[in-house]
Amino acid sequence: MQLDRRSFIQTSLLASGGLLLSLSVPELSGTADDATLDSFQANIYLRFNPDGTIVYRDTKPEMGQGVSTGLAMVICDELGADWDEFIIDRPPLTYHMEIRHSLESSAGSNGMLAAYMPLRQAAATLRQLFIECASELWGCAPSDCYVKTSKVYRRSSDDTLEFKDLFKSVAQRKMPESAALKNDSDFDLIGKSLPIVENMAIITGAQQYALDIDMENMVHASIERSPTTDSVPTHIDDAACLNIEGVLTTVKLPAFPYKTDPNNAWQEKYRGTKSGVAVIGRTTWHAIKGREALKVQWSSSQYQDHDDNRIKSEMLAIPDEKIRNVASFGDTAREIQKAAPNRLFQSRYYNPYQENAQLEPLNAVADYDGKTLTIWAGSQSPTLALAYVAEITGVTTENIVIHPMRSGGGFGRRYFYDFIAEAGFLAVTLKRPVKVTWTREDCIKHSRYHLARYDEHTLVLDDANNPVAWDSLTRSGSNYGWLGRNIMLDYYAGCTAHRATRHAESESLVLYPGSWRSVDAHPVGLARECFIDEVAAAIGKDPLHLRQQWLSQKAIQHEERGLDEPALQRRLDRQERLLSILKYAEKTAGWRKNLNKNQGKGISLSYFYGTYVCQIAYVSKHNETINVDKIICFFDCGKVVNPQLVTAQIEGSIVWALSALINPAIKVENGMVTQSNFHDYPIIRMDEIPEIEIHLLNSNRAPNRVGEAAVPDTAPAILNAVYNLTGKRHKELPMTLGT
Repeated sequence: MQLDRRSFIQTSLLASGGLLLSLSVPELSGTADDATLDSFQANIYLRFNPDGTIVYRDTKPEMGQGVSTGLAMVICDELGADWDEFIIDRPPLTYHMEIRHSLESSAGSNGMLAAYMPLRQAAATLRQLFIECASELWGCAPSDCYVKTSKVYRRSSDDTLEFKDLFKSVAQRKMPESAALKNDSDFDLIGKSLPIVENMAIITGAQQYALDIDMENMVHASIERSPTTDSVPTHIDDAACLNIEGVLTTVKLPAFPYKTDPNNAWQEKYRGTKSGVAVIGRTTWHAIKGREALKVQWSSSQYQDHDDNRIKSEMLAIPDEKIRNVASFGDTAREIQKAAPNRLFQSRYYNPYQENAQLEPLNAVADYDGKTLTIWAGSQSPTLALAYVAEITGVTTENIVIHPMRSGGGFGRRYFYDFIAEAGFLAVTLKRPVKVTWTREDCIKHSRYHLARYDEHTLVLDDANNPVAWDSLTRSGSNYGWLGRNIMLDYYAGCTAHRATRHAESESLVLYPGSWRSVDAHPVGLARECFIDEVAAAIGKDPLHLRQQWLSQKAIQHEERGLDEPALQRRLDRQERLLSILKYAEKTAGWRKNLNKNQGKGISLSYFYGTYVCQIAYVSKHNETINVDKIICFFDCGKVVNPQLVTAQIEGSIVWALSALINPAIKVENGMVTQSNFHDYPIIRMDEIPEIEIHLLNSNRAPNRVGEAAVPDTAPAILNAVYNLTGKRHKELPMTLGT
């Protein structure tokens, strides 16, 4: 495969010399009226060049997860193009492109899920056009033709036509309105383990990131930010700073509004930056040295007395009137109140603040020429960032262009665009190119954090040990309102007539909320799966078998929920899939095998918005130290497009979750994060990683979510194994394996 890494970024996709074809989801929209012999543009995804090469316009953020490779495989395979000649192009994005947000953003592991069918439909329509043109030239039926390796073949003879031979005919024809998709048995690429296409560029240092962007007259910025979320500069002494050679000036940055659109509750949490002072230098080094000499006095903060203990206390003290129902029905409170003590089970789990700690620090480049603002950044939400930059700078969205660069990890942090807003604001203020570079200390101290929260469960069982009533309550600081949802309860307790899922949110904004790989699914899964094990131990049931028992109960209709028959059937289907993965795990992982006294085993099960995961962990004890020996992961994400990439994402998710389990969490004192770098906020090292065994349960379902789905089950599987070994239940992260 060819990957033109720089020329396509520097040259507009709209240049002449190619046949550009793409979809207006889900259909291709070009017509013959748009065509010339050397240029035809139907939309934004596929370009057919006169030399026969195919260019795929990749709009999904690439952060190392391999989504660009996977999606290119899908569209190349459906089209029948030659993989070795297939070209990936990442041109700039604009706010007013005809493209869904899910096809240019990365959130909720939606890459393959969002793009699989639209890209296949686009490719199939173009393939059909090649077939129609070839059949017309040969005077045969289209059914006599097929496409493979950038050629059209005739079944009844040895005739072939290369793509380049059909350029003129394709450019003059009207696009087909529809086309049949390939059968799975006809795939040549989908299902194969192909390496990430940028691997060689990354290894050799040729891969370009936003940090590599260099422009004439460009300056560099290092920003001293408010130590708390609400402080602002009261006095700035930049005299010593400006005396340093290479330091050009300083710029005061306002705290861009946190809530700017009262009608957009979903996006408001992603907006907002801290106030600060930017030191502008000729190089990053000059800017950082100038910042070290800068003296700033900050206003007092309403959170200056907040530390971890106070934050916990405030969450637990949220009054009942501020607890809202997320998904509740029946009379759960009544059933809990009248339950017999031996049928009532309660527990509470705590997850601390976490930071993403992606390898590449945040950075962005912006250039403003007086009319157009151009941005280069690795972003998980480039057009949302573009809209916010327009809002804070006054430059219209029509006059902003963003180049989505490959980034060195994101894990949710790059879905937020504070670093991009800073670059845009400074470029407009200084009217010259600016590169903003965060240090590691900046990234850890001024991040968007996975918020600390409590998850509480109260359960009533009947005499057969089936759920009668289940209350799930989350407590957090200022958070996303939808994070209280606990979908797995629909399957574990679908037979119950009384269930309450509630969320208590304080107004405290000690730290900005963020998206940490798997977001709410991690704390939700930790509490739920450990709680189920608590219940199993209390009633003397095997924890795997108790899950099987509950999932085998037929879900019932609830008038308050208004579930129609299709929705009820989907729930039953999901219960069946969860049961299937449990059955496979029990058989494959040797769950019934007896362990020696120094070993323990634990299980966890989850449904991650379309993906089914089960993990079994094995631990052992040596000289009072607990070792995580092995984690077995059973993973059903539907069709597996690239097993190598899927396996890598699962391994990464398990390592990610294990790191958060055993390493120090983000700590708060005086309203500020205390850590600054990897010495006091470490990430897991290679020699700490256990054996990981992965089973991909490939199926005929369309591909679903991968990148985060394995995170929620790792910690509870390990904690349940630790309990199985030691009899000690850990209910707060992190834990020390030596205890």
